[in-house]
Amino acid sequence: MNEQQQHEMTLEKTHPSGTEEWNCPTCGRRLLVDWKPKFKKTVLKIGDEYAMHSGGKGGLRMGPMKIMSGNDTALQEEPEMPIEDTRLAPWVKWLEEVGFESLWNSNV
Repeated sequence: MNEQQQHEMTLEKTHPSGTEEWNCPTCGRRLLVDWKPKFKKTVLKIGDEYAMHSGGKGGLRMGPMKIMSGNDTALQEEPEMPIEDTRLAPWVKWLEEVGFESLWNSNV
């Protein structure tokens, strides 16, 4: 079985408009990425379209997409954060004050 190649994209330049120019030094793939107001990716050079490309900036990393079946238990189990967690206290207080239940039940 042939394993899919993995390539690392690097951020080459951020244009004054905010558009980012990304490059894959392995295969030459080049992209323009706009994040705002709506995500848009423009492929300047295809490079190896069968390779899995990943990259990151500002300490964040995006890796290859992982596809799992709907029966995978990892998808069904979400870590629980207890409501008593002191870090959540301001948010819990705000949620109680807003009264979302009355917002959904009122006539507009």
